[in-house]
Amino acid sequence: MRRWFLSYNSQDLVLIQAFEAALRRKDTEAHIFFASKSLRAGGYWLPELAKEIAGATAFVLLVGEKGLGPWQVSEYYEALDRRVKEANFPIVFVLLDGQSAPGLPFLRQLHWIVTPDPTSEKCLAMVIDAAAGGGGLPSDLWRHTAPYRGLTAMTEADSDFFFGRGRETVDVLSALASTPDRLPLLIGNSGVGKSSLAQAGVLAALKRQAWPEEAGAPNAWPQAFEDSRQWCFLTLKPGTEPLKALAETFLDTWQFGATDPERVKQQNGWIELLRDGKATLRDLLDATVRRHNELDQPKPPAFFLYVDQGEELYARAEERQRQRFTELLAHALHDPRLRSMMSMRSDFLGGLQNDEPLFNVHRQINIPPLREAELRKVVSRPAELLSARFETPGLVDIITRRTAEDSVKDVGALPLLSYTLDDMWTQMMKAGDGVLRLPARSFELGGVLVDRANTFLTAHPDSEDVLRRVLTLRLATVHEDGEPTRRRAPRSEFSEGEWRLVSELADHPNRLLVTVTAESGETYAEVAHEAIFRRWNKLRDWIAAEREFLAWRSELEAARRAWQAIPPHSKDDALLMGHGLAQASNWLAKRAEDISRVDREFVVLSRKVARRRKLRLQALIYLLFVGIITGLIGWINQSYLKEQVNWFMTMRPYRLANFDPYVLKPLAERALKPQGSFRECARDCPEMIVVPAGTFTMGSPPTEPGRLDHEGPQHVVTIAKPFAVSKFDVTFADWDACVTVAGCPKIPDSGFGRDTKPVINVSSDEVQQYVEWLSKMTGQPYRLLTEAEWEYAARAGSTTAYYWGTEIGRGNADCNGCGSKWDNLQTSPVGSFAANQFGLYDMAGNVWQWVEDCYHDDYNGAPTDGAPRTSGDCSRRVIRGGSWYSTSQFLRAANRDRLNPGNRDNGLGFRVGRTLIP
Repeated sequence: MRRWFLSYNSQDLVLIQAFEAALRRKDTEAHIFFASKSLRAGGYWLPELAKEIAGATAFVLLVGEKGLGPWQVSEYYEALDRRVKEANFPIVFVLLDGQSAPGLPFLRQLHWIVTPDPTSEKCLAMVIDAAAGGGGLPSDLWRHTAPYRGLTAMTEADSDFFFGRGRETVDVLSALASTPDRLPLLIGNSGVGKSSLAQAGVLAALKRQAWPEEAGAPNAWPQAFEDSRQWCFLTLKPGTEPLKALAETFLDTWQFGATDPERVKQQNGWIELLRDGKATLRDLLDATVRRHNELDQPKPPAFFLYVDQGEELYARAEERQRQRFTELLAHALHDPRLRSMMSMRSDFLGGLQNDEPLFNVHRQINIPPLREAELRKVVSRPAELLSARFETPGLVDIITRRTAEDSVKDVGALPLLSYTLDDMWTQMMKAGDGVLRLPARSFELGGVLVDRANTFLTAHPDSEDVLRRVLTLRLATVHEDGEPTRRRAPRSEFSEGEWRLVSELADHPNRLLVTVTAESGETYAEVAHEAIFRRWNKLRDWIAAEREFLAWRSELEAARRAWQAIPPHSKDDALLMGHGLAQASNWLAKRAEDISRVDREFVVLSRKVARRRKLRLQALIYLLFVGIITGLIGWINQSYLKEQVNWFMTMRPYRLANFDPYVLKPLAERALKPQGSFRECARDCPEMIVVPAGTFTMGSPPTEPGRLDHEGPQHVVTIAKPFAVSKFDVTFADWDACVTVAGCPKIPDSGFGRDTKPVINVSSDEVQQYVEWLSKMTGQPYRLLTEAEWEYAARAGSTTAYYWGTEIGRGNADCNGCGSKWDNLQTSPVGSFAANQFGLYDMAGNVWQWVEDCYHDDYNGAPTDGAPRTSGDCSRRVIRGGSWYSTSQFLRAANRDRLNPGNRDNGLGFRVGRTLIP
C-alpha cells in the first residue's frame, strides 16, 4: 500500500483538495496525508509531519498559483534528508503550468511534472509512474524558473543558483561553530553581495545542514549544528527603530491573527521594556518559548538572528534605541540558545568602532568583491543548470571581464550585473529559444539604471517634475559632508499622483524603485539601488540643487526621532531651540509641502514651547545674565588652568626628559646625508630617513594593469630639497606616548595588537593632532607628506608598478593575496618586509596612509614642485599605499584613493614627514 505525503501552500487549499480526491480515486488503497488546516508562517517543524514523511513511500511537492508556502520549505528539507539516506525515495515535483519553479536546492535532480491540470488523468498517471521510479527532468528547465534576481538579494530559496561565495560561507559557518558567543560581522562595500551570502549561503546551509557544494566538504558537518534545520530563524533590518524591528521579528512567530489587537499591545509593551532596561533579549527568548508551549508547538532547539543592513544602526536609527539594541544583542550572545550574524557596509566601520558593546563581541569577516573566476561562475553556472546557453562562448568572457573591471570603480557592480542578466533572461523567455543574448557593445553595468531612467523620461516627458520631486525630495537623504543615500519614504508622504508614478517605476520594465509592505501594514518606497545617485548625471544635478534643504531635513528627522525616544517628563528639553528652531521655522515657511507631517508638527511644537520659555525667562533675565557671565569666566579660567597644569606638570617634564636632549642641532641637521637616519627622542617617536632631492614621473602609464583614470595624466615633478620621512608607519607605541601626556585621544586597535603594530582607526583630524603634538615636543616642523612626496618616496627611483618590480610576487607586503601570514587577516608589525631603495618600510600594504592633499579626480593642474593641493574639494583627503585587506592592484605606487577626513578604519594609518634645513 502506498503512503503519499502531499506538500502544498495553504493558500492553494482548493487545488490540493481536488488533487487529493483525484489521487484517491486513482489509487484507492493508498494512505494519503496532507495537513488540511491552514498553517501560519513562522511556525516550527511539527513532529507529526516529520513522522508522516518518515512513513511515506512518496513525497509530492505541489506548487500552484500561490507559489511556494513557508511550511513547504521545511517539509521539502525533511524529505531531502530521507532521500540522502534512501536514494530511491521518490520526491515528485508538480508545477502548475505557467508558474515559476521555486528556488530550492537539488530541485533539478527530482522528478518534474509540469501540467495545466494536476487533477487530470495524464498528470495522475505521471505522478504514480514517478512514485514508482519513472519520470525525470524536462529538457527545457529554463522555461519554468529564472535564476537571476535583479537588484534584490538572493535568499535561502535561491541557494541552487548561488555561486562564487563558497569559501566565505564556510568562513562564516566555522566562526559560528567555534565562537558562538561572538557576532560574525560580514563587512564589505555596497553591492558585493553580503545579504545574498548571509541568506543564500549561510542560512541555506544551516537549513540544509550541509556545506555549500562548490566549497567541497572541509570537514564533517559541525556537531554544534546537528539540529540547525529546526532552529527558529529570524531576520530583521534595524531601520529607524531597531527595538521595534527586534520585537516585531519575534512576535511574527507568536502566530497572532492579522487583526488581533493583542499583537499591538504585546509589541508596544516589549519595545518599552527593552528600551527602559526592564527586559533583556533573554527575556524575549523565554517569552517566545512560552508562547510556543501555549500553541502546543515544540520548543526550537536554538534561535538564529540575522541583522541585515547593519549600517542602518549608524545611518538611520534613533541614537537611544541604537545604543540599547547593541547592548541587548551583545549581552544576549552569551545565551547558548542564541546565535547571531550581521552584515554591514564597510563605510560604516567607524560607527561600529565607536559602538563599544558591539565592537567588543564582533568577529569581522571581510567580503571582498568577487574576482573574475568567481564572477564567471555567477554568470554561467545558473544558466547551465537550467539548460540555457549564451549566444556565443565569448559572451560569458565579455560579461565576466567587464564586471571585474567595473567592480574596481563601482561598488554596485554585482547587483547591476544580476540586473542585466535578469533582463537577458526575460528577453530569452520572450524569444522562447533558451539563448541568452546581449551585444557586447551594449554591456555597461552602471548604465543599466541610467538607461532605464532616460528611457522612461523620453517616453514620459511630462513626468519630469514629478520624477524630480520623488527621487530628490522623497527618496534621497543627504548628510552635510556625504554622498546622497537612499531614504525609505512611507506611502503617506506621497500625493496620489506621485504614488502612481512610484508604482509605475517599480514595475517592469522600469524597476528603478521598489515598494514594500511591512508586517505592520505600512507601505514604503525606496530606490532599487544607490548606484543611480552616482551614475545618473541628471539626478546628481537635481540633488545638488536641493543639497542644502536635504541636508537640513536629514538633521531635522534625526532630531525628531531623538525627541520621540525621550521619556515624557524630559521631552521639552529635546525640542528645537535657538538657531536650530529659527532655521526650521524659515524652512517650514518656504518648504512645508516637502517636510513630512510628523516633522512639521515637531517644529510647530518646538515653537510653542520656545514661546512659553521666553515668557518665563523674562522675569529672571537679569539674574541669569549675571550667572552666565560669572559661570563663563569661571569656566574659561578653569579650562585655561587645566591646560596650563597639564603642560607644566606632564607635557613639559616629558619634553625635557624625552625630547630636548635628542633634538637635532642645526649643524647636525645640515650634516645629514641621503638615507641617513635620526630620531629626536629617547624612545617612542618615529625614526626618520633622509630622502634626497630629485625628479620623477608621477602617475601611472595608460598601459599599466589595474590603472584607474584618477592616476593620470602622468607629469614630471621635481623635489628640489631633501626631506625626512618616517622609516615606518607611525606605531601604536609612538601614538600611545602622545596619549600618556593627554596630547592625543586613545585609539582602539581592533584586537590586532599595539606596540610595533601600525596605529589604525585614526581620522585625518586626529593625525594632524599627533603631528602638532610631535612638532610641539621637538620644536621642529613635522607634518604629513604631500601626495607627490609620498609617491616619490614610495617609488625610491623605480618606474615599475611596485617598487620591487612589475608583479606583486610573494612575501613583499601584507595584503589580500601577497603571500604573507597576515594577508587579509590583520596588520603586520612594522618592518616585517624588505625596505625600498630609500630604506623606507611598508610603503605598500599593511595600512593606507593619510597625506596632506585635498582630493582631485585627476592630476590636471597639479603642482610640479611637490607641493600639496590644498584647494578644491577638501571634504575628501587622499590616502595612499593600500592595506592588509586590499588586493594587489591597490598596492601599486601610483594608486590613490580618498576618504572624508573624519573616516576611521582598521586598515588606515599614517607616516610623518619633516622639513629639513637646506
